[in-house]
Amino acid sequence: MKYIARKTLAILLSVVMMITPVSMTVYAASESKMKSTLLSIAENEVGYTGTGSYSKYGEWYGYQGAWCTTFVLWCYYQTGVKLDVKLYGKIVPSGGNCNSMISWYQNKGRYHTRSSGYTPKKGDLIFFDWSGNGSSQHVGLVHYVSGSTIHTIEGNCSGKVKAKSYTPSGSKPYASTSSIMGYGSPNWDAVSDGKGEKETRQTTKKATTTKKSTTKKSKKSAKKKSSKKKTTKKSTTKKASAGQSTTKKETTTKPTTTKKQKAVAKSMDIYAATTELEIGDSVSLNYTIKPKGAQAVVGYFCDEENVIEISQGGVITATGEGKATVVVCANDEIYRQCDFTVTEASAKVTRHTPQFIEPDTTEPLRDKTLNQKLSDIGINAEKLMQHAENFIYPAAIIGATAVLAGIIGIVKTIASAIRKKKEEKE
Repeated sequence: MKYIARKTLAILLSVVMMITPVSMTVYAASESKMKSTLLSIAENEVGYTGTGSYSKYGEWYGYQGAWCTTFVLWCYYQTGVKLDVKLYGKIVPSGGNCNSMISWYQNKGRYHTRSSGYTPKKGDLIFFDWSGNGSSQHVGLVHYVSGSTIHTIEGNCSGKVKAKSYTPSGSKPYASTSSIMGYGSPNWDAVSDGKGEKETRQTTKKATTTKKSTTKKSKKSAKKKSSKKKTTKKSTTKKASAGQSTTKKETTTKPTTTKKQKAVAKSMDIYAATTELEIGDSVSLNYTIKPKGAQAVVGYFCDEENVIEISQGGVITATGEGKATVVVCANDEIYRQCDFTVTEASAKVTRHTPQFIEPDTTEPLRDKTLNQKLSDIGINAEKLMQHAENFIYPAAIIGATAVLAGIIGIVKTIASAIRKKKEEKE
């Protein structure tokens, strides 16, 4: 037993020696470092040219369409990769359009309207309402603020990444602060170190104190264990002799019931019967959550409310010409997008239930034409055919007589001509 105790003490001492104080240096980017990296990445993209519905940022995101949102998200994602900090999906949403992004920040209490008097900060998301209908159609990054002028970097400005500025007296709506709807303020404190300096942390206490304490504790614990073993042996032998069973209580313990954990939504598919609509048409934009049975809070968002309206249950109604992007969001984490194109109806057609038309059983076209000709000269062909027996036979006799008279006349003419020729010869 003494040999085993010595061995265990030696092992404990070696472990203590291995965990002597070692200071760990943790590198965490500061807020200013992250913001400067973000805006440097955005600045380097100024001048990039795509199209109104295609960009390299859409390739990264996996959706091609209006790409002002994907540009902003791409910049945050690249910043996180460069600094080894998770930004995308944590301080900015992992997808969506302008209105769903606003909702995301509102839920976190980090959305500020222009009228609130909030002073935008570098790296804030800035949302615009070009049409003034209370719905955002564009988003960019706040570059910096100089007095009352707000400088931005935005994607998909006529198919390009541009650096722009907005002033109270700027031309409306694309250079005036009046078109600014609000700002989304990322929670940098959630991902920064607070100071931006190296932070040293002691992982263990002093070696001298740990050695003493561990050796004393190990000796005491060894004595206690040995005394416990002796007492347990005595107690068990006494109980066994008394005929008492100690195992019944242990085996009859209540089984632990484990609650089934609810399935977490991991992906979502959206689908509609058609995405090509005419004004007045309606279609349902449905979704399925995976895995099956997973619970999710789903919301619908659209940037162009003057093109379509979304009612409860995801029913899309076309209200005006144009193209609109609808975003379906599940649990503020999973985003899917779908484009709808609305055109004006080609003609106003009164829609009615088609009636059955009986087949035409009248005479062929040539008979109709003959009857029409007869009716034009005052002869009713139908009545004439009804009394055919009254005029067909007499008409036939008259006709035959006329023909015979004609033949006789011709024969007489020929005979008289022959007679004249004979007389002239004589």
